[in-house]
Amino acid sequence: MLGATAAGQLGLVRVDNQPAVLVDGKPYTVIGVLGDVRRPDQRVLSTAVILPWTTADDGLGLGAATTIAITTTLGAAPLVAGQAPIALSPNDPAALVVDAPPDPASLRTGVASDVGGLLLILGLVSLVVGALGIANVTLVTVLERTAEIGLRRALGARRRHIALQFLLESTVIGLLGGIVGASTGVLAVLAISVARQWTPVLDGAPTAAAPLAGAAVGLFAGLYPAARAARMQPVDALRGPG
Repeated sequence: MLGATAAGQLGLVRVDNQPAVLVDGKPYTVIGVLGDVRRPDQRVLSTAVILPWTTADDGLGLGAATTIAITTTLGAAPLVAGQAPIALSPNDPAALVVDAPPDPASLRTGVASDVGGLLLILGLVSLVVGALGIANVTLVTVLERTAEIGLRRALGARRRHIALQFLLESTVIGLLGGIVGASTGVLAVLAISVARQWTPVLDGAPTAAAPLAGAAVGLFAGLYPAARAARMQPVDALRGPG
């Protein structure tokens, strides 16, 4: 067998007249020409002269074949990998080492798992950034409303009332952020599915839990600003930030 490039270089366009090529001074009949090789790892075959391994060993002294490439249909690689050693070396199948590509289903599952883990990490980073943003906004609000805090304390509000006020505000901010984020995610999935003509698949549990997670992040982020507001003395607060 000749590769397509090798046949072109030798000027062979037909094999019905049994043309022969010389390899190391010995003639070998050409019985066929390979078609175009599309796989990058097999393009070397287009310039190759392919002989039966027994003929190559007897005539050229190349020794036994050390590597055998087997092309299979999609999904058949695991089955062929299990049967190839027995077919090629029935007396000693363990002497052959088979390197089969991963099964498409397991490969898809692995990729999906890796992508899910990456998205989880990005989600956690987003939660941390969101918590810092809510904490910063709430702290600025506390500093700008010191007079209001002092007035409420002077009128009889206790520290827990002040702390509860700012905790509720930060929790509401987080809740609204969770609702907006979940709604944006759902709309993005639907838009991409419509554009790609896919069937959208949504998990209702994470979508429903997103606002609750946002509220929890907002509550956690508001702990320090609320505690700082609660520690303000009425007289100091009425003086204002200056």
